[in-house]
Amino acid sequence: MERRHQNRHLHPHQQLGRRLVFRIILWALLVLLVASAITFFTAYPRSQERIVTSLKQDIQMALVPTEMLFAQITDNAETLTQSFIRQYRFQQTHSGRSSALFDDWFEQTSVGVKRLKQQYFDGAEDNHQLIKGMSAFIGKSDEPLDDERKARIVAATLTLNELGPAWSKVVSNSHLSMPENALIMYSEDSAWGRIADENLIMTDYSVLRSSLQSQNPERAPNWTGLYYDASAGVWTITYQHPIDLNGRHLANASFDVELGKLLNDLQTQRDVGANYMVLNNQGDLIAASDISENLKNQPLLSHDNYDDPLYQSVYGLINTLRDAPSAEVFENAVPGHLVILQQIPRLQWWYVALYPQDGIREQASIQPLRLSITGLLILGLLLLIVHWQVTREVSLPLRRLASVASQMDAKNYQDVIASSDRQWRFKGEVKLALDAFRTMARRFVNAQHSLEKQVSERTAELAQANKRLQHLAHIDGLTGLMNRRSFDRDLQKVLSEHTPFILALADIDAFKPFNDHYGHEAGDRVLQQVSQCLLSLDGVMAYRYGGEEFALLIPKAVINANALFLTKVVEKVAALQIPHEYNSRKADVVSISMGAVMVTPDSAPAEIINQADEKLYKAKEKGGNCVESNINTDSNRAFSSY
Repeated sequence: MERRHQNRHLHPHQQLGRRLVFRIILWALLVLLVASAITFFTAYPRSQERIVTSLKQDIQMALVPTEMLFAQITDNAETLTQSFIRQYRFQQTHSGRSSALFDDWFEQTSVGVKRLKQQYFDGAEDNHQLIKGMSAFIGKSDEPLDDERKARIVAATLTLNELGPAWSKVVSNSHLSMPENALIMYSEDSAWGRIADENLIMTDYSVLRSSLQSQNPERAPNWTGLYYDASAGVWTITYQHPIDLNGRHLANASFDVELGKLLNDLQTQRDVGANYMVLNNQGDLIAASDISENLKNQPLLSHDNYDDPLYQSVYGLINTLRDAPSAEVFENAVPGHLVILQQIPRLQWWYVALYPQDGIREQASIQPLRLSITGLLILGLLLLIVHWQVTREVSLPLRRLASVASQMDAKNYQDVIASSDRQWRFKGEVKLALDAFRTMARRFVNAQHSLEKQVSERTAELAQANKRLQHLAHIDGLTGLMNRRSFDRDLQKVLSEHTPFILALADIDAFKPFNDHYGHEAGDRVLQQVSQCLLSLDGVMAYRYGGEEFALLIPKAVINANALFLTKVVEKVAALQIPHEYNSRKADVVSISMGAVMVTPDSAPAEIINQADEKLYKAKEKGGNCVESNINTDSNRAFSSY
């Protein structure tokens, strides 16, 4: 009996259950290990690919401000070129005055060397204008210092004094260099022209020599490689834009950009252990995150004189990729580094990022390890639930659990939420698991709805913001007139549509004395009042061209209907009766001068603007408060000076 009791105590179903649980646990652990290994080795390449993709996107975002900087410098050089040519032509026509200004501004500091006086760097009032931040070095040269050179140097000084301050936050300095060993510079920090070596021959060095007609017959602008500017104490690169007139090399519009400025943009939010370089299309070094102090006496850094192993490896790699895509990733090209190459489109330069390979591997392994550990935890919990259910109710709960898991895997969240309550009447861990699935499904659905709502709201906000930005980008903030960008766009449109239009440039007479005596706030109010006057003109597009200068695009039909239209505009401004006792023109009130020309479709925008500007100068020379034009109405009534 005792033996039978023992047999009943060791009932077969109990042994089967234990064996079943043991086998389930054993096989589950085996499957878990295999799944973890597969998960790790499957997820690792994807994780590494995501890291590399993120780094590439990071680089592309970093290049945006750098490319904008280069584009802005290129545009500034064009502006400097055009302004210098206009000023040079003006000074040539007043060569006597230019020669007198040169003799007054410059002093001889040694035999054959003249420099701009120190007072014009510190700040001095001259001829009703403030000259500040300017220095110049007129070195030894075989060319005579005649009236033409003096006019050119005076034109360069005035042009840089006018434009240089606006660019001081973008570049280290702005300068106009000349092939006769002369350089005129605007800088807020360094009076380079006062400290340059008296025996310096700038054309002996590759920077200025590269702009000479003999060295650059195609007259293309160029960026130099990286070099150390001893006078400023910084690593820098230089952009040069040759300025030629009638086949003669007059000067170079050029700007210096500090290495620090480039690296600030290129290294924002970067890995500490990474290295960064910028190489031009010849492989010369433009910027680098780590440069030896021993190289300060070197000329432009290139593969011939910069023997840094990382740079030489990168240079060799780029030489093999002349026809490669714009961005490439290389794992073994440089020992121990992952190399990402990205071309800067506007310049066709190479931006190179070198990341330590060990760091990439470490980052790439984190996510697979997390997935494996997460899998271990989840499967461990499921094993406990299975163990508890096998001893009591196995089939139905597991089928239900498998069904819900399948629905979740297939993302059928609505089916999970919509299931009847009867299907959820389980106890213990299975109920918790099923409730968790249902909660997750609700959260997924709610999150999806919330995300869709946020996307819709953000899209609408972005569209509205873009609309406001587009409006602000074409309106002058002070006057409410359309700005220079709008003017350039509309003038190009008028030219392309061959529509008969008149371009008139207007300038407030003696505006600087007004500002000097009444104050800049009063000057701003005058600009606003004149702008409102121009805005009131029917059928006319009015723009703030710059400073106190305005532009009008007037349909020819308006002039045909009223031959004295432009004169009435001038009179309308004078009729505002804004007191101006310092007006040296024909009135003791605020007045404007105007120059107007026909917009001829075959002309370039710059040519038409220059023609109108010349007319404006003539109106100024006649005393202001008048119009100078060459326009004929359809009834053959001509505009001349008023």
